[in-house]
Amino acid sequence: MTRPAAKTKAPVDTHQYDSEKRNALALAVGKEIKSLRLSLNMAANQLAEAAGLSNAMLSRIEHGSATPSFTTLASLSAALRVPVSRLFAAHNQPTDYSLVRSGKGINVRRQAHRSGLSYQLLGHLLSGEKYIEPYLVTLTSDCSNNPGFQHTGIEFMYVLEGSMIYRYGDAVMELHHGDTLVFDANFVHGHEKLLTPTVRVLSVVFNLRT
Repeated sequence: MTRPAAKTKAPVDTHQYDSEKRNALALAVGKEIKSLRLSLNMAANQLAEAAGLSNAMLSRIEHGSATPSFTTLASLSAALRVPVSRLFAAHNQPTDYSLVRSGKGINVRRQAHRSGLSYQLLGHLLSGEKYIEPYLVTLTSDCSNNPGFQHTGIEFMYVLEGSMIYRYGDAVMELHHGDTLVFDANFVHGHEKLLTPTVRVLSVVFNLRT
């Protein structure tokens, strides 16, 4: 009894795949160059002259039908007064974003939860090796005075309302409405005393995913 011939997968056309990637990149770079040129109210012939290109070549680059060399990209970026990496902005699109409407933050119960201390998470990104956690932190007179917080990351604080005495390591300071504080959150920090019945703080923690 003869066995049916095994089905073979069609070979992947890597040449076509690479060509499509190059074309997409060329289109994105060309689009960005044209957008930057227009934002500067610069005519095409002015940019071509500043970058040492012919008008025809610049037109081809902006339409994505020509792939510029690194030297050409460097000349264009100098003429447009931006870094070379800026020309790839249209190709490197962000993968996700977070929008939280006013008053719609997620209530979060963090470790060492205390009465009179609440956190509202204001946004979150799901991708990338770096991330931030923005919180609306509310402290009331029911919250015990204990500067015992420690966690990874860099923290940015902006006092939205009220006043308090705050400790960071050996430093003790008064924080009032409008004050900002940036620090390494690995060291002990937290409020020692509220000077007003309620304090609200925007706290943003910058961290790396592990």
